[in-house]
Amino acid sequence: MANSQRHLYEFGPFQLSETEGVLRKDRNAWPLTPKALDLLLALVRNSGRILTKDELLETVWAGTLVDQSNLPTQIAMLRKVIGNGYVETVPKRGYRFAAKVTER
Repeated sequence: MANSQRHLYEFGPFQLSETEGVLRKDRNAWPLTPKALDLLLALVRNSGRILTKDELLETVWAGTLVDQSNLPTQIAMLRKVIGNGYVETVPKRGYRFAAKVTER
C-alpha cells in the first residue's frame, strides 16, 4: 500500500500543509494556484537538491503537453509570494529550494 500519510513542511516563517493544500504564514493562508502549490511541494520535498526543468515539468504537469515557459512563470509567482531567498535558479541545470525545511 502506498504511503498515504500527509506532511506539514516548515521553512522560514511558512508552513506548507500537504493535507490541506495550503501555504500559511503567521497563521494566515497565502494564495497559491494549484500548479504553484504542486511546484512548491516538489521543491520543498527535495530541499537542497537541484531539480531539472524536465523533472519539475514531469512532476507538476505530468502527462500534460505544456509550454516550457510555464515553469519560469510559476517560479516567478512563487518568489513573489514567498520571497526571493527560497528558490534558487541554477543556470543550465534547474532549480533548488535553498531554505532549511522541517517535516512533520
